[in-house]
Amino acid sequence: MELPVQQFRTKAEQDLLDLYERSADALPGSAAIAALRQSAIRTYAGLGLPHRRVEAWKYTDLRGRIDEIPPLLAEADVQVGESELEAALGKAVLTLPAYRIVLAAGEFRGDLSDVGALRDEGVELGSLAQMLEQPPAWLTASLESGAARDDNVVIALNSALMTGGVGVRLPEGLTLQKPIHLIHLDAPGRPGSIYTRNVLVAEEGASATLFESFGTLGGQGIQRNAVTTVSLGAKSAVHHIKLQREAVETIHLNVWAADVGAEARYNGFQVSMGAALARNEVHVRFDGAGGATDISGATLARGSQHCDTTLVVEHNVPACESRELFKLVLNEEARGVFQGKIVVAKDAQKTDGKQMSQALLLSERAEFDSKPELEIYADDVVCGHGATSGQIDEELLFYLRARGLPEAEARALLIQAFVGEVFEALDDESIGDALAAVSAEWLGTPMEQAGP
Repeated sequence: MELPVQQFRTKAEQDLLDLYERSADALPGSAAIAALRQSAIRTYAGLGLPHRRVEAWKYTDLRGRIDEIPPLLAEADVQVGESELEAALGKAVLTLPAYRIVLAAGEFRGDLSDVGALRDEGVELGSLAQMLEQPPAWLTASLESGAARDDNVVIALNSALMTGGVGVRLPEGLTLQKPIHLIHLDAPGRPGSIYTRNVLVAEEGASATLFESFGTLGGQGIQRNAVTTVSLGAKSAVHHIKLQREAVETIHLNVWAADVGAEARYNGFQVSMGAALARNEVHVRFDGAGGATDISGATLARGSQHCDTTLVVEHNVPACESRELFKLVLNEEARGVFQGKIVVAKDAQKTDGKQMSQALLLSERAEFDSKPELEIYADDVVCGHGATSGQIDEELLFYLRARGLPEAEARALLIQAFVGEVFEALDDESIGDALAAVSAEWLGTPMEQAGP
């Protein structure tokens, strides 16, 4: 297969092309899927890994951070049971009342998943690797929609190399009473690349909560690329939640892409506290009037962790509402990035869009980079953005210490109060409590260098 010619490629960029060439014949899918993969790798070959001169990646130099590409872990035989799941996720998260779907090293694990219970509810679902052999129309439409975002390197690589994941379709009018808990695990003790694609289609009037959690089984040198596409029919509702607490050596690239129909609602919530480098992208596109979205989350980072959250909300039709609120707690030499872009098309009158990012810096060496953007072509809109950063209020800290609280406990209490606002956005109280417990666990670690 001929590929576009670039003047220069780094070793990692060439390794990705070589990885595709070595794996192409074994990757799952029909002839049509193989053609989609070839188109996607051509897109990647023409773009290469993003770097600081690419505006959307100006704060996250992926080309400079990735030196080599480990092999695919798609065929890994991962031994995992309830004890390993609890160690990877924590008891508070694992015991949530939910329909469970487990992906270990990208592979669908039916023995650990509640597939039968979901199908009894009327849900159509299956392993992506199997569905790609004879993909239903709704899955093909989702894959083609993702391919249309041809300037996104993460999606292009995912389309070329996806080996695992799940496809889920909610039929018209179905309301799931429990969340779908999609568990992503790595493989213990070996470097590897994991490419998963998850597809959720909610037909008209359907509603569900999808909770994605990313945990570690002790993987070392893991590079993860995970894409989830969500298609919302008219008057449907999807609450999409994510917890990322992978090993500190992990490179985590994640994209959510949601197409929102008329009078539909898409709510997203993310908590990031793992990985050496994490890039979380959320792309929301309004395709029907009267839609709404609320995207919020929290980043908790320490050491030399780097976490980039990039949001793009496209208002293409009238009378849609979007809200974004992200809180970051950065300690030691951690770096947090927030990029939020709201695009309002010419015909998208009556748009209401607002975004805010706030960072709490616990060290003078921590860094927060914020780039809010508004791109407005309509005239009857209400849009705004803001960003703040600062340190712990010393007066409040003194107030708590004067009443007998040890300094570490007082700091943790103030930090928990700072991030607590975003947890209030969660409609599912049980998931909110579990995520609050996870954040409290993070804050409970001794923070000798937490002061400025």
